[in-house]
Amino acid sequence: MDEVQAMTRAGESVGKAVGTGLRAARRGAVRAGHAGADAAVQLAGKAETKLAERGVTADQLRGVFAETADTLAGKVEEVEKSTRRTRKKLAKQRKQLAKRSGKARADLMVKADGVRKEVAKAADRARKDAKVRAKDVRKAAKQARKDFARETPKTRRRWPWVLGVLTAAAVAGYVALTRRPEEVQLHEEPVPVPEPVTKTDTTPGTATGTTPTPKPTDFASRSADAEHARNGQVADRKV
Repeated sequence: MDEVQAMTRAGESVGKAVGTGLRAARRGAVRAGHAGADAAVQLAGKAETKLAERGVTADQLRGVFAETADTLAGKVEEVEKSTRRTRKKLAKQRKQLAKRSGKARADLMVKADGVRKEVAKAADRARKDAKVRAKDVRKAAKQARKDFARETPKTRRRWPWVLGVLTAAAVAGYVALTRRPEEVQLHEEPVPVPEPVTKTDTTPGTATGTTPTPKPTDFASRSADAEHARNGQVADRKV
């Protein structure tokens, strides 16, 4: 697009420059013709005076001037004809250049449309290929997960079973303790029995006395109290 516009502008600028040059040349030629005619008239006047001095007639001088003017007019016409031909030729070249530039612009537009369509088609194909590849990758990953899950051995989890068993045992123990009557556990410990104080006769100079011997009934009563304590009963003790 830029090259076509540049070519068009260059053709127009060249045509304008050539037209301007031709107009300037034409004007210069016309001015030169007028200047030449004026100069010829002046020269003719001077020559006429000089020729009159030498015996030359004015008719002869007019004939010379007429011939000179005819030659100058012919040259001017030739210059004008050449400028017309040059102008026509330049106009024709400008038209041809404009025609070529228009054709080149049309060709570039057609090529640009074709390239744009090809790029759009390539983008669509690339998008479709990317979707297909992504689908294949997802399928392969899914199959790999399945294969890995199939190959890995399944390990039994034992901790939940152990925890369940311990919980069940704890609940059973708690229920058993709540339903069982309270028992008083007493350890068999020797109960100290106060010894009766008996008056003994002490002789002066001796600090020893007689110790009483325990009765069989005391041992029997203590054993009976221990048995009742084991069974959770309280028995009345006879003193």
